[in-house]
Amino acid sequence: MTPAEKYERYSATLRIFGKIEDMNVISMRLGLEPTRVRRRGEPVEGTSDRLEFDFWEMTAPVTKDRPLEDHLAWLKSRLVPRGFVLRDIRTALSVDLFCEYRSNHGQGGFSLPPEALAWLAELGIGLDVAVVFEKET
Repeated sequence: MTPAEKYERYSATLRIFGKIEDMNVISMRLGLEPTRVRRRGEPVEGTSDRLEFDFWEMTAPVTKDRPLEDHLAWLKSRLVPRGFVLRDIRTALSVDLFCEYRSNHGQGGFSLPPEALAWLAELGIGLDVAVVFEKET
């Protein structure tokens, strides 16, 4: 049996969530289309829980083997020019950037230079990170 090849995978998603009556309003205001929308009461993937909020989500279409910084750069290029709209949306809804780091070994991790995060602070957007270590097969 040969050991599995080690990997690290990344993703980054802008999440706008709360009580959202019309998802199209967010799309129109931002001039962007969501990657997916989810509604209060829908099942939470992999659990028996239900969503507490509505979600408008836009995930960077960067391949998962690229560094997290690449995912953030894609989102930055779309979100910084719309900063005034995001700040306004934040007055009524929650806005964050949800990132995932996934690996099949315990010797990984990631780091980000300050410039990769400065724009989030300027827009008042928090960063949430999920770290998932999958068992080697």
